[in-house]
Amino acid sequence: MEKRIVTENKGNNLFKISGTTKLYIYKIEVEFLRNKKIKIGSARNLEDALSIIKSYSGSQIKDISEW
Repeated sequence: MEKRIVTENKGNNLFKISGTTKLYIYKIEVEFLRNKKIKIGSARNLEDALSIIKSYSGSQIKDISEW
């Protein structure tokens, strides 16, 4: 499973969740030639992963889609 998460922050607000039994949460920093992934945590289910993203970003989830 790979999900693309966008939060309501202005500026850097792109996250990625990937994995199967254990989900890994990444902050994506969009750069000119490539994107930089920064691991911010892991969770056992999607609800917990979204909670980690909300806590990390300080804002609500705006959009969830397939990566």
